[in-house]
Amino acid sequence: MSGKAGLSPVQLQRSLFLVTQKRGEQVGSGFYEFEETHGSAPMSPTLYEDIDALVATAYVEKAWTPKLSASILRLSDTGWALAEDLRRKVKNDALSGLEDAVAWVKEQSYLELMHKTSTIRVIG
Repeated sequence: MSGKAGLSPVQLQRSLFLVTQKRGEQVGSGFYEFEETHGSAPMSPTLYEDIDALVATAYVEKAWTPKLSASILRLSDTGWALAEDLRRKVKNDALSGLEDAVAWVKEQSYLELMHKTSTIRVIG
């Protein structure tokens, strides 16, 4: 989905927010809930907990990137294997919605991701 380049935590947040907004029926209940935070785009505290758990179990690698002044999250080899297994179990509409959301998010600047109304983007 994000390829070997990975995503920043903000990019991941926005991607999953868009999926919940536009593909809620496909992802179902129990997916991440997002809250408004001080005038910025909505975020999910639970997602950060899950990221930390995935880093701790070595499914995700987190590396500081000074050029971006941000961490980048990438799947490890083990994470790629898990992702491929999960891809076969996810509904096609939800998966295509996630791919569309990631592609759009990667085109945006950090400021746009933090302050732009993410729901403007219509995916799928």
